[in-house]
Amino acid sequence: MDESGSRLPPFAPDEYARVERAAQLVGKSPEVFVRDAALAAADDPFIKALDRTRDRVSQLSEVFASRDIQAAPADTAEYPDPAPMGSRELFEIQHHGHAA
Repeated sequence: MDESGSRLPPFAPDEYARVERAAQLVGKSPEVFVRDAALAAADDPFIKALDRTRDRVSQLSEVFASRDIQAAPADTAEYPDPAPMGSRELFEIQHHGHAA
């Protein structure tokens, strides 16, 4: 809460005007609109994944750093891309851990 008693983060006047208009369109006060937007963002799976990115990139870089670069194939044509999976295979992997 700032010295004026507002619970909103500081917005420039044009930003606040947009927040007010958006809040009015959905029938909320600006405070409730911003709170709901913040809660929705905090529950967003993409935002959660971004929070874990640093750790995952660090782990992956350690794994790849430990690989012998000389042993890696120079020509990836030896290893063609597998056939694309359909939605059924992706569903089975997601829910059962393997495709049929």
